Formats: sequence, structure tokens, C-alpha cells
Amino acid sequence: LKLEARLGGFLESEGAFVKELKNCIEKMKNLNGYIERLKRKSEPKKFEKLTRLRLETIKTLNGALKEESDSEQEKSHLFESFGALILALEEVRSNLELARQ
Repeated sequence: LKLEARLGGFLESEGAFVKELKNCIEKMKNLNGYIERLKRKSEPKKFEKLTRLRLETIKTLNGALKEESDSEQEKSHLFESFGALILALEEVRSNLELARQ
């Protein structure tokens, strides 16, 4: 079925998203460790610049995730509508079939 294939594609895509998100988290942890080491070494200019860049990066990631969340919510509504439409069509078809008997 095409639906099964699409579900498989969706699950694969979700897995890729989770993998990338975990990768992003790991990189942020590494960056935080580096920034903390700079802080201890008393390199205020580098520390300040990296702290600012980290904040900008996190804001950008937050914006991207928010957009994805909004998109997922709209997709959810679309799926609900498709499900309701398919159900309504099946009910009409069933009623017509029963009326013919």
C-alpha cells in the first residue's frame, strides 16, 4: 500500500530529524565546554564573543524548531481533515450500497 510506504518514509524522516537534533545537542555541549575553559583561562574577549555566538546559534535553532512545530501542527490538522473526509466518503458509499440492496 502507498500509505504503508509513506508511513515508512515518515518514520525514516523522523529518525533522521532525531539523529540531527542529538548531533546538535552534542555539538552544543562541546561548545559549552570550550567556552567554560576559556572563561577559566581568563580570556574575556574570546569568552564574550563565543558566548554571544552561542546565544545567536541557540536563538536560530529555537526559531527553526518553532517553525517546524508550527508546520507539524498544521500537518496534524490536515491529517485530521483527510481522515474525516475519507470516513465521510466511506459512510456515503456504504449507505448507497445498503440502499441498493
